[in-house]
Amino acid sequence: MKVFVTGASGFVGRALLSTLAECGHETTALLLPGESDAGIGSSVVVRGDITDPATLRGAMDGHDAVIHLAGVVGYGQRWEPCTQVNVHGTRNVAREAVRAGATRFIHMSSVSVYGRIPEVLLTEDAPMLETGEPYGDTKIEAEQVLREVGAHGALNWTILRPTVIYGPGDDKFLPKLAENLRSGRARVIGRGTGTVDLVHVDDVVRFIEQLLSEPRATGAVLNLADPDTCSWKELLGAVASELGVPAPTRHLPYPVALAVAGVLEAVSRLTGKPPRLSSYAVRVVGRQYRYVATRAQTLGFSPSIPVEDGVVACLRPCPLPKTRVWVESLS
Repeated sequence: MKVFVTGASGFVGRALLSTLAECGHETTALLLPGESDAGIGSSVVVRGDITDPATLRGAMDGHDAVIHLAGVVGYGQRWEPCTQVNVHGTRNVAREAVRAGATRFIHMSSVSVYGRIPEVLLTEDAPMLETGEPYGDTKIEAEQVLREVGAHGALNWTILRPTVIYGPGDDKFLPKLAENLRSGRARVIGRGTGTVDLVHVDDVVRFIEQLLSEPRATGAVLNLADPDTCSWKELLGAVASELGVPAPTRHLPYPVALAVAGVLEAVSRLTGKPPRLSSYAVRVVGRQYRYVATRAQTLGFSPSIPVEDGVVACLRPCPLPKTRVWVESLS
């Protein structure tokens, strides 16, 4: 299959290109003008900007599928770039895919569309909820745009809503976690008993490759979450041990942490420097979320890398994460 990939230079994009090549697909990587092609491998490189539809014209001709990964990622983002890239960029890519006849379309969204509702089982049928944060809200709008452009069979689309994706090459979650632990200022937010919402990039990209030829995924929205994960306190302890630093023992109550983050974010807006603690980080770590990925599992999604092993392995020079072995309880 000939596959066109946006966001190809990101850490998920590079991992996906490698997996697609291993599986025998021909790949085309969309890069911004002047962007480095390091890590792109054997993919054909085309230059363009998803916010400028003229630069996409003809780029997808002859392709069977488009995998749309490009987006403004993370929190503390501004509305304008999120809207331009996540919303208008998605519209431009989807429209060009329709024009080019590349009917298979896989779109990367996020569980953030649910609005961070704790202690509720969140299946794909849960309502999307705007929170006023640019990232999550524009991901909601991007999904709506894809449905509109791809209506009436114009695109055989699939929407993926992963939890936080981590793995080798991650330049956001893991470096920040290690930095906080090395500083000695890390605190456990709340009791630390909430489970960690992470999924390994290798598990995600292998599943994406499977979806290319899975007719049951057409028109499907799929959560991607690891059903067998550890607590934040356990993860912090494992990472601290690997780094050779003390594990955090002091706890910061959730309401206090949220208030502190609000103050730090206000200071950040004045100084232009990123806050050491964000409201989003407090919500992620300090509350229990329950994302259900049963629908994806019925289509073959099967996380194979335990979170603790995967995170610790990424901190080593040659990561070799162990494969999870399922053991049936006899009790």
